[in-house]
Amino acid sequence: MAEWLGQVILGFIQLFLINDSLGGKVLKSRLRLAVVAFALLLSPVAAADGPAVRIALVGDSTVASYEQPPADRPDLTGWGQVFGEFFDGRVEVRNFAASGRSAKSFVAEGRWQPVLDAHPDYVFIQFGHNDQKEGDRFADPEKEFPDQLRKYIADARAARAVHVLVTPVARRTFENGKPATTLMPYAEAMRKVGRETHTPVIDLHAASFELYGRLGDDASADLSAAATDRTHFSRKGARAMAGLVVAGLPRALPQLIPFLKEHSAAAVPGLAPSELPGPIRLALPPVLYAVVGIETNVYFDNVVLALNPANYAFDVHCPKGRHQQERWTFTPLAADAGDHPFEIDVRNEQNEFISRGRSVLRVIPAARGEGKDASLLCIGDSLTHASVYPQRVLALCEKPSNPRLTLIGSHTLPNLPDKVRHEGYGGWTALRFATHATGTPRAGNYAQRASPFLYPGADGKPALDFGAYCRDVSGGKAPDFVTIFLGPNDIFSLNDATLEAGLATMLDHYDLLIGMVHKFSPSTRVGVMLPVPAAASQDAFGANYATGQTRWQYKRNQHRLVEWMLDRYGGRDSERIHLVPTHANLDCQHNYPTEESLWNADTPLKGLRQNNGVHPSDPGYDQIGNSLYAWIKANVE
Repeated sequence: MAEWLGQVILGFIQLFLINDSLGGKVLKSRLRLAVVAFALLLSPVAAADGPAVRIALVGDSTVASYEQPPADRPDLTGWGQVFGEFFDGRVEVRNFAASGRSAKSFVAEGRWQPVLDAHPDYVFIQFGHNDQKEGDRFADPEKEFPDQLRKYIADARAARAVHVLVTPVARRTFENGKPATTLMPYAEAMRKVGRETHTPVIDLHAASFELYGRLGDDASADLSAAATDRTHFSRKGARAMAGLVVAGLPRALPQLIPFLKEHSAAAVPGLAPSELPGPIRLALPPVLYAVVGIETNVYFDNVVLALNPANYAFDVHCPKGRHQQERWTFTPLAADAGDHPFEIDVRNEQNEFISRGRSVLRVIPAARGEGKDASLLCIGDSLTHASVYPQRVLALCEKPSNPRLTLIGSHTLPNLPDKVRHEGYGGWTALRFATHATGTPRAGNYAQRASPFLYPGADGKPALDFGAYCRDVSGGKAPDFVTIFLGPNDIFSLNDATLEAGLATMLDHYDLLIGMVHKFSPSTRVGVMLPVPAAASQDAFGANYATGQTRWQYKRNQHRLVEWMLDRYGGRDSERIHLVPTHANLDCQHNYPTEESLWNADTPLKGLRQNNGVHPSDPGYDQIGNSLYAWIKANVE
């Protein structure tokens, strides 16, 4: 019944969106997947008709099932063998993984086609262990292994199965008391292919490596199938690894959350993952930047997806700062400079642990970058157009003990000093910056301009050319920093059915902007400013959009974009791509505009209601500027 309902809904959506400009064939493909998932959730009788969700697992011996384990390893268990235990009865898990197989040999032996013939709704793919071994199974991580992964992805898409890449689970090997791995090239290849193909990735390699490091050699020994086997698992170890995979679902495949047994990812005693987004999808950035003397915050509602965060208890573990009702806050002193661990645990009303996030609090000395020249180009939409946060960063850098900052850009506002400049335009999107060639760039009404970065290419067609832009705007010198602060217009009209396709379209063009900068100036640091949440009240959306949009849908869209950005751009500092945690530091309750009005037509009593959904008041913009300032101070050279 769920499949029938999905096809009916799909037919209607295709009638209306067949010519939709956001994504063509890609959009329609993703809509099919989203609609099927939506139909499954709507169908209360799916379990009676058969499993509502069919999951297939593909991989090697670390995933495989062992009905008759060998005598020397009687407890041998692959994580795929116990994966189904984390789901309720509506889910069927079929484990196709086979010992000794690589991505190449699994296909060559004819094992992949039966997976497709089983018509799964989801396919989890983990390889890497045997791909690094010499012989017929070998595939180099630079070319052949990624090509094999692309084949799996293409075939799964053709079969209309949602697919997720699982990086190879780490071996339990230690050198000088610390975990060691040779699988990193294969894990990185999976992450890269995932980014290129918009395929969800669960980083089991990183999670298992962290778990081994946290436990140590001796304490993790009972996770192995035998004392001499540091690759395969005991049942306890398999449960731990499956739990790590489940912990990655809220970010990779949030549509599967309703099918999990309650809190199942934390159900392995003593082995709860260090990063567990959980049902509220906790999304902490990897680094929280703070500068001595400047307040920094983590507002709890900003980093979770919960209709009412007051229903949860947040527990902050950090040697610095103060835990208040709605936030963690900290204004560092000089003695606080350096890195400090930061962790949030979340419990529900039954005091059950459901979520955990970890980050690093990086406190920057007040004199970092003193006297050094630095330049910044801010690219963005109306939040940048308003010019308040660029002014804030400039004002902070004009104080003693700071770098000498110059703002780059062609766009200025007539009521502001000429030094406050940027490329911020109200209503613009990543797609418009990357492709819009109609109009005159950098002149006339900004709503009708062409992108400031498009120039005629060798073939006469418009092409992104950051070098030409810099020659026209900054004397040919590339800025030291470029920030991109986009999202509100890219995501505003999306809903749960179109969200994934819309984000893929946005970030494809976002990537073009990053690539444009680094093609001309590989040394420029690009800051991905994580999109800030909306105002805290539906009042603000009613004031701006009447009944055209709800705060909850916008928050769902914005939070999912943050998740995508964390996955896509996190851990890429060596490529000079950085995350700027602007989303965590904004007070959405008190730093959005308000107006006084009657509570209703039949009372003389008045009160304050928020009246702007996505544009903060000046203090809110200043908090955004504080976040950007701290990131610049941390990275000035």
